[in-house]
Amino acid sequence: MGPDTSTSTSATAWPFFKALGNAKLKFLAVFLTVSTILLLTLYSSGLSEKISIGAKNELANEQDYWTWETRTRFQKSSSVNDGDSTNNSQNATCDTFPSDVLSRVQIILKTSATENPDRVNTHMASVTRCISNLLVVSDKETEIHGHHVHDILADLPFSSRNQIPEFEGYDALQRGENNITGAAGWKLDRFKFLPMVERAKKVNPGAEWYVFLETDTYFVWDNLFRMLEQFNSSIPLYMGSPAPGRDIDGKVIWFAYGGSGFVLSRAAVDTLVAREIGKYGQFIGQSLSEQYMQAVTDDCCGDSVLGFVLYEKGIELSGMWPMFNAHPLDSIPFGDDQHWCQPAISMHKSKLSDMTGLADWEDQRDRTKPLLYADLVDYHGLGKLPERKGWDNGAWGGIIE
Repeated sequence: MGPDTSTSTSATAWPFFKALGNAKLKFLAVFLTVSTILLLTLYSSGLSEKISIGAKNELANEQDYWTWETRTRFQKSSSVNDGDSTNNSQNATCDTFPSDVLSRVQIILKTSATENPDRVNTHMASVTRCISNLLVVSDKETEIHGHHVHDILADLPFSSRNQIPEFEGYDALQRGENNITGAAGWKLDRFKFLPMVERAKKVNPGAEWYVFLETDTYFVWDNLFRMLEQFNSSIPLYMGSPAPGRDIDGKVIWFAYGGSGFVLSRAAVDTLVAREIGKYGQFIGQSLSEQYMQAVTDDCCGDSVLGFVLYEKGIELSGMWPMFNAHPLDSIPFGDDQHWCQPAISMHKSKLSDMTGLADWEDQRDRTKPLLYADLVDYHGLGKLPERKGWDNGAWGGIIE
């Protein structure tokens, strides 16, 4: 799932954000020369047949890519930092959040009753604190921070799961037993991917985009909303960080790594959940989850099965790495040929301190331009660190500082 494998997919697409040169990038001149126009390369092969008319017109002028003029949807904060409480600070933050976007974008957060409550609480107090329409899906019905938590495994018919050992843990959760381990919850996790798509469509059938993330995923909402404005949701689109999945007749089926988060367009979701209907309007075909129950049982990972199902229905992944990133903040593989000038949308396995820290730091920055990976130098404060002897900097590129 690392960068070397993910960029080999023919479905990889690198959308462009066009922004004026950032003075902060001068600090990084030792690593690469920065053009005054920041571009993300979107290869016309793979995605070019699935994009909007306007985008195709731009592709006619640019052989392998186009440039996007993007704008933030966030409002400028009018509040003054005068020692307000944390709640007031959070309210001020959410006042600047573009809530109108949520009428078109449904956010789905996947969790488990066995997950560390600190992680769930931290995520909802930072990354998803302003998502008023947040759909939380899990393996047990409950309430968390004012959000109803949907038990989506309850949608699976008993006849489909009664012979699957992993569901013994699920049944124990429903009985209220408190000795269920996180490992048992992880084994159940793969069964959530297909029903959570079905539940998202049921809860918000009018959404244009469905965005799925996990409780250790950090999202840069500003960059996500900028990107989605460049695409047509009536086209079946499946976007995320590519990982190699099943091999079918010598062809690798790429799927969006769930930990990095992924996006489905309305047309893609409609294609997924479509069922055969009888002459009187009744469903006569199985639901998506029922159709592929055995495939999920036989696989290790639900995100891999989702990618396979989409492929079977004619929808291939539009790989958008490194904007959707499988790395946590402290192990992004920077280097001379890496992605300093790419916009960041997501990071996986985020520390709790980074969730809150990044969310607060983003609130203070000027969102006139998209957040680039290079800008994260400011968050780390690398230019202000004193000299450290024998410091292991990760050395992704074999360079020892």
